[in-house]
Amino acid sequence: MTEPRDPPIEINVGGWLEAVTFSANGEYLLSGGEGGVRVWRVEDGRQVATMKAWQVQCLAVSEDGRWIAGGTFRGSLFVWDAETHEQVLSHWEDSRNINGVDFSPDSTRLVFASSNCRASIWDIPARERVLQTRYHEDTVKAAKYSPQGDRIATTTQNCVRVWDSNDGHMLVAIDVSVTPWDNTALLWFNHHLLVISESKIKQFEASTGSTVSEWPILSSNRFSCIALPKHRPEFIAYSTNRAVTFWDAATHVQLGVIKNTRDTWSTALSPDGRFIATHVGEGKITIESLSSITDLIPLARLHSTFQEPDIQIDDATLRSWKRNQLVNTESLLTETINESRNHQILASRALVRARLRQWDAADTDATESIKIQPSVIGHIAKSVALVGKGEKHKAYRACDIAFERFHSTHVTFLLLIKAVIVFMAGEHDDAISRLDDLINTVQFNSICYAAYMHLLLGTSCMEIGDYNGAIQLFGRARAQTRYQSSQALSVVSLISGWKFDDLDITTQQRLCEALYAARRIKEATDQSLLNIGKSVDKSSIMWVSEFLQRCLSTPESSVDATHHSPYPTPALREWAKLKLTSGSWKDALAAARDFTASIFTIYWVLCDCLEMINHMTDTVECFRQMKSELAGETNGHGEHAKWAMNFSQRCAEKLEHLGDIAAEAQQHDEAITQYSTVLSLSPAVPRDVLMKRSKVYMAKGSWEDAIDDTNQVIAFDPLTPWGYERKHAALHGAGRYEDAISTFETMLLKISQSPHPEIRERLREYVNPEQTKAAIRVSIEIAIRESPLALINTDSGRLLDKSGQARSFESQSIFLELISSMTTHIDHPRIDCEVVEYYRYATFSHKWEDNEPLFENVIRIVVYDLEKSLTHDKLQMFCKIVHDSGFHWAWSDTCCINKADHFVLQEALVSMFKWYEGSSVTIVLLRGVRSPSKRGDLVRSIWNTRVWTLHEYHASKVVRFYTEDWKPYLDLDIPNHKESPEIISEMEEATGVSARALMSLRPGLDNIREKLRLASTRRTTRLEDSAYSLLGIFSMSLGVVYGEGDKALGRFLAQLLTSAGDTSILAWTGRSGSFNSCLPASIAIFNQLPTIHIPLAVERADMDQITAKLRSSLLDSSSIMRLYDRLHALPVPSFVGQRMKLPCIIFKLGRLSTSRCASDHVFLAQTSSLGVVEIRTEEDLSGFGSLYLVHPWIDFLLNCQPVGSVVETIPEEFIDDQSSAIGKLPSFAQAGPSNISAVTQTPRTRAAQLVARLGLPFGGRPATVPSLWSPSGTPLFRVPSFANSLRPPSSISPTEVQTLALQVIARLRQPFGALLLTPDLCNVAAYRRVAAESLITVQVEEITPTILNKLIDSNSELSTIPFTASAQIPLPLNQGCGQRNNWRIKLLSGPQRTVYHSVDGPSRSLKTQHLPGPPRDKPLSRVSSYSKSLLPPSSLSPTEMEMRALQVIARLKQPFGALLVTPDLDNVKAYKRVAVESLITVQVEEITQTILNKLIDSVHTLDVL
Repeated sequence: MTEPRDPPIEINVGGWLEAVTFSANGEYLLSGGEGGVRVWRVEDGRQVATMKAWQVQCLAVSEDGRWIAGGTFRGSLFVWDAETHEQVLSHWEDSRNINGVDFSPDSTRLVFASSNCRASIWDIPARERVLQTRYHEDTVKAAKYSPQGDRIATTTQNCVRVWDSNDGHMLVAIDVSVTPWDNTALLWFNHHLLVISESKIKQFEASTGSTVSEWPILSSNRFSCIALPKHRPEFIAYSTNRAVTFWDAATHVQLGVIKNTRDTWSTALSPDGRFIATHVGEGKITIESLSSITDLIPLARLHSTFQEPDIQIDDATLRSWKRNQLVNTESLLTETINESRNHQILASRALVRARLRQWDAADTDATESIKIQPSVIGHIAKSVALVGKGEKHKAYRACDIAFERFHSTHVTFLLLIKAVIVFMAGEHDDAISRLDDLINTVQFNSICYAAYMHLLLGTSCMEIGDYNGAIQLFGRARAQTRYQSSQALSVVSLISGWKFDDLDITTQQRLCEALYAARRIKEATDQSLLNIGKSVDKSSIMWVSEFLQRCLSTPESSVDATHHSPYPTPALREWAKLKLTSGSWKDALAAARDFTASIFTIYWVLCDCLEMINHMTDTVECFRQMKSELAGETNGHGEHAKWAMNFSQRCAEKLEHLGDIAAEAQQHDEAITQYSTVLSLSPAVPRDVLMKRSKVYMAKGSWEDAIDDTNQVIAFDPLTPWGYERKHAALHGAGRYEDAISTFETMLLKISQSPHPEIRERLREYVNPEQTKAAIRVSIEIAIRESPLALINTDSGRLLDKSGQARSFESQSIFLELISSMTTHIDHPRIDCEVVEYYRYATFSHKWEDNEPLFENVIRIVVYDLEKSLTHDKLQMFCKIVHDSGFHWAWSDTCCINKADHFVLQEALVSMFKWYEGSSVTIVLLRGVRSPSKRGDLVRSIWNTRVWTLHEYHASKVVRFYTEDWKPYLDLDIPNHKESPEIISEMEEATGVSARALMSLRPGLDNIREKLRLASTRRTTRLEDSAYSLLGIFSMSLGVVYGEGDKALGRFLAQLLTSAGDTSILAWTGRSGSFNSCLPASIAIFNQLPTIHIPLAVERADMDQITAKLRSSLLDSSSIMRLYDRLHALPVPSFVGQRMKLPCIIFKLGRLSTSRCASDHVFLAQTSSLGVVEIRTEEDLSGFGSLYLVHPWIDFLLNCQPVGSVVETIPEEFIDDQSSAIGKLPSFAQAGPSNISAVTQTPRTRAAQLVARLGLPFGGRPATVPSLWSPSGTPLFRVPSFANSLRPPSSISPTEVQTLALQVIARLRQPFGALLLTPDLCNVAAYRRVAAESLITVQVEEITPTILNKLIDSNSELSTIPFTASAQIPLPLNQGCGQRNNWRIKLLSGPQRTVYHSVDGPSRSLKTQHLPGPPRDKPLSRVSSYSKSLLPPSSLSPTEMEMRALQVIARLKQPFGALLVTPDLDNVKAYKRVAVESLITVQVEEITQTILNKLIDSVHTLDVL
């Protein structure tokens, strides 16, 4: 691998970054962050791989380079194959994040630290968790394996803990404040731990927790970190803020520093220590070479003052040498020498060959090394080789040459080396004396070398049987043993083969062996106990255990063999502890049978030790065996029996506590084991333990076991309610809800019957099941209130009414589950949720066919059992699809409406839109479309031609289309086909309405003309359905009367006009309907092309120009204002019964002149305001007495939108305080288009409508308009006209009002489509429309003062009525209403008004004797139509006026039935009728002038109560 170029390589990861580390071979760098784990080549910084994860915050690479592990902020753990980068392990930990990960040295296990206050170990090949530490007091920040793999270390904010990695028990806890927040604050260094704490690096002994050393560093923070090269643990890198410092691991001397321009977040060292990777924030990483740092380390190995390199070999060879792999080391050195004969390499091989006792070869290498270049290491190698050859004096001379040729600062070290060589030459006393001189004269820290020499000498004494001499030498060695770590020790170890690691332990062991050999058993035992605290590895611990076993089995004298203490000795206890850490108690018991202690004492110790290490299951098993084997001693009344009783109680308490801990940690099996063990000890009060175990059983899902435990609890104390409470919970979990409810009721009974007042008081904490049942039934009632009257249960196939639907829920298990689950409070939201979910239903949209299954066919039979037929199969498949979709209820208009019941049918037709709107899904069957379906089949389908399907589609929120073989249309695989672009496109094509407009259609009185046009394209089987099918889409209610024909459409349009005030309903040509002459006979009329009945709007620029001219015209401004006020005073159009009140401007036609063209008649008529008017019709109009053209488009003239074209919004705060010009409005309840239940009186004038809009915010959301009329029909207040401004009258200046009036004059000059009316021959008070075959377009040519005055007098309100048999002018029904018709539909959009007027049915008049008959003396064969006309008198000739008055006098003389009234006693201004048994017939016998004057004074309007 090549060195990084200079300057350092920079990698821009991009985004958030948290962790960096190197691969095992150091060739790649890994980064962890929000984008997962990325792999970068160290050589050039290029990315080579990515492993997906989210917010990786810690990384680790296994020692063998096979695995990569990462932990995330969300608690996910991942392991990837380092070669293929494929994920091999994924685990989610129930915690916020994973803070640290580390592999074991053998790469088979992985430890991670998480926020759940634990560290866990996973077995990678087995893919399972094998160990978990106990709870920490805080979040575990770091977890690291020891170099030997037998321990793990963890850190929290204030503590470092060391754990056994095999069984998870804690070995030591070190109280220390840990500064950083993650895995970078902790390192293993041999048997020590390095921790960043309070701006220091602290070094602790891992086995004892004692502080070894500490040294100050730059200020630490949460992002500080330390790193150590795995293969070169000679220096430490520490990063914080904007610097990385490097420290000698042995001497703690600072070696160097690297400064950054940005803060350092994390650091990693390559395994060989050649590179450092630094995350410097903002997603950037730098890779730098450490050659300048590592070059300093070899100079410090022998001595801090050395100026010449010592043993200069590569790392691989040095590792092999340190591991005593001497043959391999020689081979590696030989390969290097063959390439280049370096004097240092030759000297190193000489030392290795000397270790291999190849003395001559070693001498040759050393000689050649010195010949090439003299060096310290060369002369040392020569000296060692000569000692091996027995030429000790020459060896001493070689050392002396080193003294003579090199700097004096090397003298101390060379004296040490010479002492070692003298010892190797066999002159032991001289060597030891030399070391003593060094210690006393130059105070050189060479005491451990003397200790090692004494150790070697003591070993020699042991070999010859001089045990006492060995004891003395080992004692001296022990006194001189001090732990130290220096490079000099390493060099001496390489040269001599002496092992200074664990020198103190080795010395202690040799001393114990010597004492044992001398039969000084007690002393040997005591010394071995001292050795326990120093033993850190398994071999040392095993030695102590075996040695203690030998000592305990060997009596020191015959007396001790027969008289031993009845109490456990320290040696026995320590042996038991050590034995139990590596084996079972049964093996320990078998081994202890040869001890001098009694068998009871051995059991005693084993039980105590097992309890101490928390092996409670083994503790109880050992205790049981002891009681069985030594029943006489444990069941009596002596000391042994007392100990056994206390121990049993202590074990039970501890086991219960351990069970509580395990239960809290959700370690169910462990908790159950502990509680079961407690019960096996026969505690005095087992009830509490049984309660706890039953709770754990329930948490685990072992419901039957939990029930068994609760039954035992109840058996122990049947009067206490709490056993029943726990049993109820277990039964509920087992799904035995009925038994659970019964048990809960028993518990309530026990509470109420308890003799303890405090228990009886707790009865208020619980809910009686009957209360829950009542709450569920209320929720059911609310849930099914708006649903269809009858629904098919898709589970049973039965058709059920409301009561059956309600009972159905109570037969479901969820009903009992809800009752059983609500013991302390009623969870209304959950009840509502479950009930609403259960009662979700699906609706069916299809074309009716012959032999459809009706209500009476399925009411007593299961739908799935219907005989096979096309329509039965259709219904069954619909129910099956609904059931498979998870719905319990289905509704089809064929069989779910009892059409024999008129009231049910009435409610169904009115509510059907609401039912489809409330359904969860509507299933549409496209009869005639088979799969595979293709685009366009929906447009051409029969379903798309039916009028009922229009509102079914628009009302439904979710729609799914199926072909006739029940395959999804176009194979659409989405939940809602209504959202499919393909369906939207086809519906747009089918309706001719843009997709956006089609999706925006909502129920209500907006877009009236567009909705009528959509309905006109559909067909119905029954004529009345053209009206009834539109009730929902207009949010209207209408009485259903099948058989009335086109009157149904008339009633519907009449109510629609009354509610909305939209006169565009009158914009049509063709045949009039029977309900009213101004309403069409067929809905198809509204499918004509848009007409120009309604005048075109005047552009703003044109309007300004016209009004400017009008200001300078001869028109009188007062006349203009009179016209403006008269128009504002007109009411909106409305119906009362079959009579329509139509506000309009009336133009009377003069004498007609005719000319015939083909089959049509063309009539010309002169008018004073409109000039010559041409009327084209197939009928002869010459027989009509009077004809009028009317301008009904008053809203256009006033520049107002019809009431129905907008949704008038009233904010919630629109209640009491309003402008003084308006006064106070009455309180009102909100009613929207979907929930109108009562008839609301419509404001009768445009002024009143305008007031309803006052104070509304622009762009407000729909709300409800209050009624502005009193119950008597009179306005609640009057408002002066001020156009349609939303400002109060006081804010309108006279100039602005005049401008608005002039704009009315301007609009009057626009061409408009006039309606042709004639007085009705049979009803002098009304008019009827003469339906022309083509549009009558007229225009006021010029407005002169004369015409203006006529216009003022001509605006009025006409009553139009239906055709009668004697007066109807028959007009042929022309399909499409003729090719010459010029139609213009004005679509008025906007929010919708929520004021409605209801028409309950067709008007009916009954002839009675109350009504006067025609005059007998002078029959009127032709009655003038001016009788009750609202035409102004100026429009009638004096002769016509006189004739009209005489007719009134004639009718007054007719007999009539009179009503008898009397003043009301409580209200002097009101009257009430007096009911009489027979008719009061009276007659004005003669009308004299006196009587006439009295009649004039008697005309009144009475308020009748």
